[in-house]
Amino acid sequence: MLQRFRAACLAGTLLFVAASGGVVTAADAPLPVSDFARMGTLGHPAMSPDGQYLALSLHNEKAKWGEPDYQLVVLHLPDLKYVSRLDMVRNYQPAQIIWVNDTRMVVPLAYTTSALEAPQGTGDIIAVDFDGSHKQTLYSLRNRGKLGSGPHSLDMPRGFPAVVGVPYPRNGHVYLSLGLIPEHNAAGDWDSHRSQVYDVDSVSGKPTLMGDIDHGSMSFVVHGGVARLAYGSRDAHTTDVYMRADAKAPWTKISDAVTGKQMTPLRISRDGSTLWSLYSDHGGPMMLVSSKLDGTDRKVLAHDDFASVADVQWDVTSGKPYAVLFETGRPHLAYLDDSVDAQVSKALNAKFADHLVMLGGSDDAGKRMLVFAQSDRDPGSLALFDTTGMNLQPLFQVEPWIHAERMAERRPFRFKASDGMELEGYLTLPHGSSGKNLPTVLLPHGGPIGIRDGWTYDTDAQFLANRGYAVVQVNYRGSAGRGPGFEMAGYKHFGDRIQQDLLEGLHWAIDQGYSDKNRVCVYGGSFGGYSSLMQPIIAPGQYKCAIDYAGVSDWSIGFERSDTSHVSVGRAYFAEAIGDEAAAKAISPLYQLDKFNVPVLIAHGEDDPRVPYQNATRLRDALDKAGKPYEWLSKPKEGHGFYAVDNREDLYRHMEAFLAKYLGQ
Repeated sequence: MLQRFRAACLAGTLLFVAASGGVVTAADAPLPVSDFARMGTLGHPAMSPDGQYLALSLHNEKAKWGEPDYQLVVLHLPDLKYVSRLDMVRNYQPAQIIWVNDTRMVVPLAYTTSALEAPQGTGDIIAVDFDGSHKQTLYSLRNRGKLGSGPHSLDMPRGFPAVVGVPYPRNGHVYLSLGLIPEHNAAGDWDSHRSQVYDVDSVSGKPTLMGDIDHGSMSFVVHGGVARLAYGSRDAHTTDVYMRADAKAPWTKISDAVTGKQMTPLRISRDGSTLWSLYSDHGGPMMLVSSKLDGTDRKVLAHDDFASVADVQWDVTSGKPYAVLFETGRPHLAYLDDSVDAQVSKALNAKFADHLVMLGGSDDAGKRMLVFAQSDRDPGSLALFDTTGMNLQPLFQVEPWIHAERMAERRPFRFKASDGMELEGYLTLPHGSSGKNLPTVLLPHGGPIGIRDGWTYDTDAQFLANRGYAVVQVNYRGSAGRGPGFEMAGYKHFGDRIQQDLLEGLHWAIDQGYSDKNRVCVYGGSFGGYSSLMQPIIAPGQYKCAIDYAGVSDWSIGFERSDTSHVSVGRAYFAEAIGDEAAAKAISPLYQLDKFNVPVLIAHGEDDPRVPYQNATRLRDALDKAGKPYEWLSKPKEGHGFYAVDNREDLYRHMEAFLAKYLGQ
């Protein structure tokens, strides 16, 4: 089979060269700003269990205000003939698409109003047939008990819903967990205090309670129609795991000696004998392990000394894991067996060696597989592989206007920080440049905890590189991807050690000859915007300018006004990660502007709930009072980052002119 498959790959080369669009020379003019401001067109592709239908989320960037900008679309396979379309409410989109049988889908919804935050769940879960008929609201947090919210909406309590699985074999039902909200909670406190899991009939909407535990925000692992495991975080870096033998048994906490520093249960084998989990013993990178259901008799299946397991690939026919993904440096798959899925994955990644190729699901028979490929220069392409005819059929590109051969190479690098900690980053070099002595932009990511930069296509980095700048990105301590200990190393160090990591990553690029030390600016969004204000303060004379995009100028504002301050877990995070209000002010750029001596472009949404707009206005007022130069860009009706395409394009144009002014491009 494998030999025939490799031959089929040769015929399927079109899949990833389709993004190129012709030969281009380095002398060509920069690409239109609009190419980088636009958003991808498709998401969440999911194949029906019988392999006959493809469902996906489509984004319509040309939708007028008030019109739906997302649709749930179903196409027939393999001819891609249109079957149905379900329009979403404006700014609503599918967060997942889950086929519960050959003809019916369950779709949790998400709400998007900002560019710097992932879409947030709305508390709504719907079900619909492949042809758009029999639409049913399974749960609606906002409309609970109202007309159209589902006939059984009051049979479940008020809470935050999440889909935690489907029965095997699929029977039209779905497992739905709820983090219950107290009816009489403290003012502004919306935390869950109890968790339940239900078996919900997606046609009638009728729920059957499967599990109930007196701990908030828990998730569940279900096997054989019984909720066997419950797990959740008691704080930002510790996971508690509970188990029970059957539906009538009480929940028993698995001891910390077994769960280690962190343990996340993933699945139970179909015969019920094995539990697969992500596990970290002493805070190091997360490993994939197998064990008994109580966590004992643990065996390590995959690990890396530097990076955590980022994703697990599951064989649809056996239900077992066949590969894991490590995202450090250039991402790569480590294989656990030689199953058909593993063979297909290996052959695809060998043939398309400049891409990361992932199998994105298959029919229940394992005959048809969705294939998704992306690279540092390609935002992504989707294809269909048919094991019967050994055919690889291109389907869609995520951003078809992006021509991969005009995009910049992203090079992983590692360096040792001054305190000895090994760190990694990514260097993006302009296409066709010498790669030496380049004007440079340091680009800190947001977060800071639990977020990371990766090798695959990065819009900001590609835009800047397309304008002739080298781009340096650093996964400073606190970033995701290296285990709970590495994340904890960022706590209480927002203003010092994290900033030093960023600066030392920049110095690595300068020392290697990539960056001109006399032509450097810093730009970032959210925590990256905060870092853009802090970098000129901790390294006077290093930077020519800074761009603060939705950044924090005063941490104490977030204590009072940020949406995260309205839940106790958010308040606990502020206290643990930063400290009290005095500590917050001590690391805030607003109170250190006597050391801030570079021009700054301030860009902020006026309705930002995460980093309130006052961060920008108070910074502007203080700069005015001090007589220091700045440029200003604010947008009404924008949240945490600009969502509207026109506003994002305006931001990029301001950045382009601002950087050219101070770096001479």
